[in-house]
Amino acid sequence: MIGKMTLLLEMFQTSFSEDELDDVWDFIQVNENKLALETICAIFFEMKKPISREQLDAIGKIGQVMTVDPYKWERLESQILKD
Repeated sequence: MIGKMTLLLEMFQTSFSEDELDDVWDFIQVNENKLALETICAIFFEMKKPISREQLDAIGKIGQVMTVDPYKWERLESQILKD
């Protein structure tokens, strides 16, 4: 799961600040993957950051595997970038 979470985090290199990336990476390094995913969702939501459909789908796919509450990423639907 660490590999999948690392790949997911790489998707957010241009969306997140260095501090935000570091916060999520800290959770991944100690195998707190659920908390890392919830933090990713919280950063997008609380900072009202735009998200791509590809990013949101990737979050949802991993979130389902980890049995994270779907509300965490579903609430980001309104922030999807329009083409």
